[in-house]
Amino acid sequence: MTKQQLIAEEQKRLFKNRKVVQLNKFIKGDVSPFTVNDLKIFKLIISKVDSKDSLFQDFYEITTDEIRHLNINEKHLYSETKKSLKRLANIYITFEENDSFREVGLIRNDFRFDKYSKKILINFNDDMGEYLINLKKNFFMYDLIDIVNFKYKHTLKLYEYFKSNSLNVVKLKVDTIKDILDLKNKYIRYTNFKKDVIEVIIDEINSSSNTLYLKYSEEKIGPKVEYIIFHVTRIKSDAILEGAISENMAYSHLYGKECNYLGKYYTIEDINIDNLLIVLKEQYSNNRTNIVNESKEKLEQQLKKLLPDDFAKKKTSEIQLDEIGRLTAVNDFKSFKTKVIEKYRGKDLGNYMPGFDEEVIIKVDEESSYLYDTTAKKIISKEESLEIWKYLYKNRDKVGKVIKKEPVNLIEQFINKIIFITKNDSFGNKEIIKYIVTDIKEETDSKGIIKYRLHINNLEDPTQDVEKSKTLLTFEQIKLFIEENSVEKDYSLHNE
Repeated sequence: MTKQQLIAEEQKRLFKNRKVVQLNKFIKGDVSPFTVNDLKIFKLIISKVDSKDSLFQDFYEITTDEIRHLNINEKHLYSETKKSLKRLANIYITFEENDSFREVGLIRNDFRFDKYSKKILINFNDDMGEYLINLKKNFFMYDLIDIVNFKYKHTLKLYEYFKSNSLNVVKLKVDTIKDILDLKNKYIRYTNFKKDVIEVIIDEINSSSNTLYLKYSEEKIGPKVEYIIFHVTRIKSDAILEGAISENMAYSHLYGKECNYLGKYYTIEDINIDNLLIVLKEQYSNNRTNIVNESKEKLEQQLKKLLPDDFAKKKTSEIQLDEIGRLTAVNDFKSFKTKVIEKYRGKDLGNYMPGFDEEVIIKVDEESSYLYDTTAKKIISKEESLEIWKYLYKNRDKVGKVIKKEPVNLIEQFINKIIFITKNDSFGNKEIIKYIVTDIKEETDSKGIIKYRLHINNLEDPTQDVEKSKTLLTFEQIKLFIEENSVEKDYSLHNE
């Protein structure tokens, strides 16, 4: 087994039958101050709760083994977990209800986490009772294991949105999606939002989730994209455990295909085998046509009529050409591998390899020519090597490249930073107040230049309102401000 497969098996063992159950409206809370690791740890705690209970237990127990298998970097597991628990205890999430705001605490500050213990004891804030226990209606659930490998908090937020409803086609305004993801007033350019958010989320859900598969299309009003239409394929979790594949997945590759039906041009919007239904959207309009079929066989026959090229059988000559192509590819693969070994013997081959952590550099061993893990200082297995060679064969531009990880967004590196701000107390003495940077909002000034507004929260009194910078700041100004205030100053002599 590869390292990745071993981790997956251990995740299945640890999180088997663990369900996250929440009231539907809980997803409307603003979780922008938290990291994805904070949220995954919080979902782990929720998975310990019985939603049918009328009261919370005195405490809930999670372990460092469970946290490690949330795909959290274990090099600084204790310190990172402690930081996450402090944020979960000290920062409230905000709900916008009509014209008012409501703040809800998540866990209590009296959690117990001893440095050399594997167990962590946690109490929920009483506010959470409404959302997690005594649930009888308007709630949703999902398997914890389905989200453990997510790397972006926006992925988790949109995943929960789709889990909170049962629709297979979901049409949302672009601004509505930003609201759902706590990205209001961010990503002014749609192309950036699409590339950095939507496509990242869809790729991560499709590669990491076992119960959702997403595709999307866009709808314009004039030249501007106003709506995104999500095509959601849902796979039952019990089918995953049994190794079965949803029948609906068999046709998911046909979504968005163009076809002609009764003299009009359409695109395939949805294919629901359970209801024997094909949904067509007329091109250049919002009109939709439902084709209801008598049986699964009739449904497939109808699809063959609509998309004959996609169902056309290959001729014998084409099959022979495919076999020739396969043999040619095998020989080319061997030649590629030989040339790379000759060129990189004793040198670094690269990092970000499948089955290995991002920082692990793989090299070609000088003596044996086998692939070598420079972190573990050992030759890797035959199975792991094959996965790497296949990856490099398909991505030849990655050969010999050691990539240094850079922040996706430079401004985000300052979120969750602790700063110390000097203020005068009622007697005129200077006092130091400890704050956490909860968010940095992107805004445009009067000249159309993108700047930022800093949001900070008093850690000594988290019940106070979030404070915002009165003026918009440049990236350099924010960097300088945080650097200058990241060290606590001593004013004890000045106050004497």
